[in-house]
Amino acid sequence: MPIIAQKMDIILNEKNLTRYELGKFLKTNLQNFYHMINGERAFTEKVIKKLLPILEVSKEEFESWVLADKYPKEIIERAIQIKKCHSELVSESIQTRKTLKQVQGDNKKKSKKKCILTFNIDKILEEKEISRTALAKQIGHSQTGLNSVIRGQVGISKSLLEKLSQALEVPQDEILSWSIADKYKLDLLEQVLDLI
Repeated sequence: MPIIAQKMDIILNEKNLTRYELGKFLKTNLQNFYHMINGERAFTEKVIKKLLPILEVSKEEFESWVLADKYPKEIIERAIQIKKCHSELVSESIQTRKTLKQVQGDNKKKSKKKCILTFNIDKILEEKEISRTALAKQIGHSQTGLNSVIRGQVGISKSLLEKLSQALEVPQDEILSWSIADKYKLDLLEQVLDLI
């Protein structure tokens, strides 16, 4: 049984409610609601907004249940490891920039922080001496669409994940871990790990 279903059932039992009664109270399609609970369909924002006050849980806690069902433990662990390493590198980089500003003056423009996915893919492309444009052609994906994914603006589809994995010679789970590390806060990922 999915973690989200287990957690919801515990709360519903404490409140003497059934899933059916909850679905009726939410005024949502019951079949869709059951699919959401069983992890067969994503929870809509509308349902989540109505559901959280009834369950008396935070959005972060609810999200941790969803993520615990969505990703295997190994991917969450790797995302946490990556996030911690990246945080340390960013801290060192900030210290270095502060020192440089003191030495050179404050007239340098601020550089944007690259997301983990962007940094790692760009690093691999640089090592392979190919551009994002060449990568897009190689995997048969639009350059604009690929750039949106690499910059973390759009999620990675399964088919694109497979193609990137083959082209970059990096396991799919590793690329997925980079994306998850970018998308979620460290404390949320650690909360997910506690559930798995």
